[in-house]
Amino acid sequence: MKAKTIFLLILGIICNYGCSMNYPDFTEKTLDSTIVKDCWMKTIGDLNSDGVNDLVIGGYSAGGIWVYYSPDLKKEHITDMTGASTDAEVADIDNDGDNDLVTVFVGKLLWFENPGWKVHTIKDSLETHDIVVADLDGDKLIDIAARNQGEFGYSGDKIFILKQADPDIWLYSEISIRDGEGLEYADLNNDNKSDIIVNGSWYENSGNIQHWDEHIFSDTWVWKNAFISCIDINNDGRADIIMSPSELQGTRYRISWFEAPEDVSSIWTEHIIIPDIETVVHFIGGADFNNDGRTDIAYARMTQGADPDEVALLYNTKPDRWEKRVISTGGSHSMRITDIDSDGDFDLFGANWNDSIVKVWINKLE
Repeated sequence: MKAKTIFLLILGIICNYGCSMNYPDFTEKTLDSTIVKDCWMKTIGDLNSDGVNDLVIGGYSAGGIWVYYSPDLKKEHITDMTGASTDAEVADIDNDGDNDLVTVFVGKLLWFENPGWKVHTIKDSLETHDIVVADLDGDKLIDIAARNQGEFGYSGDKIFILKQADPDIWLYSEISIRDGEGLEYADLNNDNKSDIIVNGSWYENSGNIQHWDEHIFSDTWVWKNAFISCIDINNDGRADIIMSPSELQGTRYRISWFEAPEDVSSIWTEHIIIPDIETVVHFIGGADFNNDGRTDIAYARMTQGADPDEVALLYNTKPDRWEKRVISTGGSHSMRITDIDSDGDFDLFGANWNDSIVKVWINKLE
């Protein structure tokens, strides 16, 4: 009996650091394949006030925008407008108690009012690629930060700030930054204000929406196009930064996470996760996918890269050791992580930007 107890204890320790039983299967399901064309836009958020995140898809070329209400995934057509671009976020813009939809369209920013989905213009004549939506100045009104990308004839050398004065009145300002792609927000210095993160720098929220102090967090990452996520990787209570190289096909760089120091205004330590990968990783994000108390990482490669077009999980088994599990070779773009089926674990939602197939990957953790 004693030997059996020791064996089970050792087995438990081994499994805690990488046993295959800790790696759940994912079931890939197609939600639709015909309703939109070129699925550039994906987002999540609670749009029917039931406490569950819903899934939103937008077609760049045709089909408009649709919402799938979780967990049964019944769909509703929000608009048939074409030109839904690379990002959208869910927030209560008009402070009426339900969430609305803020979207990047070609050449403009729009928001759709819930219920009824009346469209409102935030700003015309503005090309953007990424947005973050939050109360940036503490006035209880949702504001927006946006950025374009630094490729395909565009420039990503500015952050556009849209301060809400009224749901139909937005005050515009700019922050000059290094060129590139990628935008995220998080409270990095724990002062209860949302800071803004780009490729290698973060901008401290002073409380004055027109004044942002730059802090360089990396002197080792030089790739200008990045997909950026923030989450606590090492369970020290501070938000860390994950970056993947998001453009262009045919070149190579790395995937890394950056460890937040106690003084977040200093240089952060870079931890290289994958040292060599084609620069088409247009999604990276973190969550505890196997419920072991550690933050794992999901990433996806776009289909214009060399095969295989992996959607993969990197399980955090111990400090700076990551166990890779590929759940698809069909690729994806700008994915979202959420509990789609309300069973207490994290699933994935995505689509390729140049395809009409909308997919979910359901976590079968037992």
